[in-house]
Amino acid sequence: MRTLPVLLLVSIAASRAAAQELDRGVMDIVRGETALGREEFTVQQGTAGSPAGITIASLVRYPATRPTVQIQTMLERNPDGAVAALQIDTRQPSGLSRVYGAAVQDHLTIRQTTPAAESVREYPRTAGVVILDDSVFALYGVVAERATAAGVRLPVLFPRSGRRGQLTATKSSPTEIDLTGAVTGTLTVDAAGHLTRVVLADGVSAIRQNR
Repeated sequence: MRTLPVLLLVSIAASRAAAQELDRGVMDIVRGETALGREEFTVQQGTAGSPAGITIASLVRYPATRPTVQIQTMLERNPDGAVAALQIDTRQPSGLSRVYGAAVQDHLTIRQTTPAAESVREYPRTAGVVILDDSVFALYGVVAERATAAGVRLPVLFPRSGRRGQLTATKSSPTEIDLTGAVTGTLTVDAAGHLTRVVLADGVSAIRQNR
């Protein structure tokens, strides 16, 4: 299974031409008026295996300065939107935990390593499965992309916890998307479809900084 060096996964962006960059942003993560952290992310055309795929790279810091927890995420999607590969590295005082994922035929294999143990889980490669994480908000851009006015049901997988479920993403307006099911909340996008805000029912929000 291909792995990435333990560097800022956001640096993937530097290795590709600027013309291939589809989006780049910074989101402040808050609960009410309390600052929790910050996320920097890029969305780029192309993956390691295909110039037509999409790569999302993210670095989340909790808190934003002098972080005690850092989460680095890379998600590669094939041209048809299917998950090709993923990696999530979590650095915290207890040590480094890593999650690797790769599509193998009709399954998605997830390998997780922690300072204390290693595990492997295999999931059916359900068409259209969306990778999410409770602490990484740029991944919700995939949900926003697939939302419809009638509402679309999406299978979701949280690789770090192993949680699975289904959510429904409904466009209530050209820029607002309501989420129900495995995740409850609201997404906001701009006129170009770029994610600008994630508001979850647990009170946590990710708000994009002005460009």
